[in-house]
Amino acid sequence: MEISEMTERGIVSAEGDRRSFLRGVASAVAAVGTGVLLSGSAYAAVPRSRAGKAMADPLPPAGTEIACSMYAANVPLRLSDLGALTLDFKGGISLVVRRSTADGQVLEVQGFRVEADLSPTTPNSGTVIALSMSNVTLTPLSVLTSARLLLVKLSLTVSTTDKATGVETVVASTDPSKYATLVSADTFRNQAPVTAFPLVNQNLALSEPVQLFKPGTTAAEGDPIGVLEGFDAIANQTEAR
Repeated sequence: MEISEMTERGIVSAEGDRRSFLRGVASAVAAVGTGVLLSGSAYAAVPRSRAGKAMADPLPPAGTEIACSMYAANVPLRLSDLGALTLDFKGGISLVVRRSTADGQVLEVQGFRVEADLSPTTPNSGTVIALSMSNVTLTPLSVLTSARLLLVKLSLTVSTTDKATGVETVVASTDPSKYATLVSADTFRNQAPVTAFPLVNQNLALSEPVQLFKPGTTAAEGDPIGVLEGFDAIANQTEAR
């Protein structure tokens, strides 16, 4: 069976996994805030100590869960209700190594959530926009190819949270049969091999714009209400177990 034909199974299968991942997201956001990632740019340089030995270390074995912080600056997002936005997202992603094959490693996205605060100077009022993974079982598994190219497949939801009430509302999602693909990239947004795995200051880029629809609606059932036009991020391992 080709890797591209494999499907996601058991995405955040237990509530305990979800709570654990969300705690990791909170830690990732804190890490970004303290400067673990470079918050002034969507890209960071690979440390010299790692750049010369890219992928020299052995790959993690099956069953390893790799949690990463993630920061994406100047993300272009259009929604019919909110208009054209340019947002800075902070959060994290969790990948689990399912198995190794001759073609590379098969990975499952265990969790993904990034948030952008529209009014960061007013902690008790305003809106937070979040991109998170949706529980769609048709999303192909992610892969790290034998050429060290990383392809992360994500079915997405877009939600807004009223900071005053804490109420979160899902406003859009990808078509259940479609998905977003984040690819390992260089500083010019060209697809490129990862410099290390688990990830160290790794550039990731959205391979192509992704249309968004009303929650639960497919492209055949309605017109798009938005589009995620790009997503250039830095990912850094925060934990592997």
